[in-house]
Amino acid sequence: MSFADYLPSNMSFSVAEITDYLSNNIYSSAIGLALVLYLIAVIRRRNSPLSKIPTVGPTGIITSRIGILRTLKNGGQLIQEGYEKYPIFKIRTPFSWFVIVAGPQHLEDMRRANDDQMSFLAALNQMTQFDYTISPRLKADDCHIKVVRGVMTKNIGPRYDDVMDEINKSLDSILAGADKDWVDIPVYTSMGQLVSRFSTRFFVGPELSSNPKYTEIMEAYAAHVVKHGAVLSVLPNWLRPLVSRLQFDTVSKIREIEDYLRPVIEKRLERGVMGSPDADSNDMITWLWNGADKPQRTAHDIAIRMIWLNIAAIRTTSQVLTSVLFNLAAYPSYIEPLRAEISSIIDEEGWSKVSIEKMKKLDSFVKESQRHHTSFAVSRRIAVNDFTFSDGTFIPKGTSFAVAGRSLNWDERVYSNPDEFQGFRFVDMDPHKFQMTSLSLEYMGFGIGKRACPGRFFAVAELKTVIAKILMEYDIKLTDEAAGRPKDSVFAGIFVDPNKSAKVSLKKRLLVV
Repeated sequence: MSFADYLPSNMSFSVAEITDYLSNNIYSSAIGLALVLYLIAVIRRRNSPLSKIPTVGPTGIITSRIGILRTLKNGGQLIQEGYEKYPIFKIRTPFSWFVIVAGPQHLEDMRRANDDQMSFLAALNQMTQFDYTISPRLKADDCHIKVVRGVMTKNIGPRYDDVMDEINKSLDSILAGADKDWVDIPVYTSMGQLVSRFSTRFFVGPELSSNPKYTEIMEAYAAHVVKHGAVLSVLPNWLRPLVSRLQFDTVSKIREIEDYLRPVIEKRLERGVMGSPDADSNDMITWLWNGADKPQRTAHDIAIRMIWLNIAAIRTTSQVLTSVLFNLAAYPSYIEPLRAEISSIIDEEGWSKVSIEKMKKLDSFVKESQRHHTSFAVSRRIAVNDFTFSDGTFIPKGTSFAVAGRSLNWDERVYSNPDEFQGFRFVDMDPHKFQMTSLSLEYMGFGIGKRACPGRFFAVAELKTVIAKILMEYDIKLTDEAAGRPKDSVFAGIFVDPNKSAKVSLKKRLLVV
């Protein structure tokens, strides 16, 4: 029986007519459905709170997708365009709208906001997926951050000689042969190894910092979190646990680190020095133990927090150190004035945290290196609840936003010739606003507000110490002088990284002042 047998006797259709009829109706229905969906999207967009925030780039339902390509290709230009027009605006990213904060009052609102309004840790977890790459326990209790702000910062001076010793050993290792001839080093990799070693010495003492297996695990873990966290962040929630297990055996790696830490913890408990540390136990293991509630006083909890601290210490500090070495090699006229300052202070006071703090030209050179190579979007936050800025701009819960870092740091109203590298730019500027460790709404280096980098005092002290030691003991030059300073790389259109493959050449000085 055919379809025609079911039709009334006075109706008849050919197969071609039936096909045309069905096809036309299907096409009409599809077009109608597309129009309905488009109208729904238009209405939803008009009713979205973010629609009231100015957009830089295409704004249409379809054309905004073109904005994604513009952001990925040249997001920095979009942010600069928005910075010159609006105090707050948004750009399109592959997964959502991204709000950029630029005006002074909006920055002040960010500075005053608490963690229940906008969260740095939520944004960090979104980017690096700590729940899968390390442990969700980090989110439940952030005692490690309180330890960094408090007891760790207080111990930078008392523990300075230990770190200095590790810096000397690390430089001798990384620059082996430099006493005979020029040695070419891959800067980013070498500085990562250096930072890993002196940070480990400060965190867990000489026994583990000199253990290559322990430092190798920590360095690999830091690379894993940065690389694989980015991959996990773009996957749906249900897929993340599986992919995480396939990418990196997190559980076994944490157990390895626990196995190194557990004997140290047990010995200290047997000696009774956890509550009142002696010189050999005055480090992050003891500080974390004392800073945690009793349920978190385990080898596992200390291991996951040590991993977090290690990542925080290595990545940013390595980036700044790399930029500083590139700039010393590219602008050699700064070397002798820096050596003169370092030499006069060390001759009078010796090596210490206090003497390093007095090196204003060195501080300026490091800060200018940081300023000159700032990412276009920094100090990322997520609105964990609805938030209203003081001008009435409303940000709904779940919105991602950041500060227009490079635009602020290159604002010609604050910095003369901002695109020019001026190593001593900050020497005569207000130290309360422009010293390396200072926080200011006119400079984005270590963040903003209550969640500004808590470890910046340690980072700056060690950065300046490493550079001072290199300047006093080594000559430095570009390995490829004809190519000039190695160019930074930009990923996702808005994040700036130093060149990771470029080299500089160093040679031991014959006369060390």
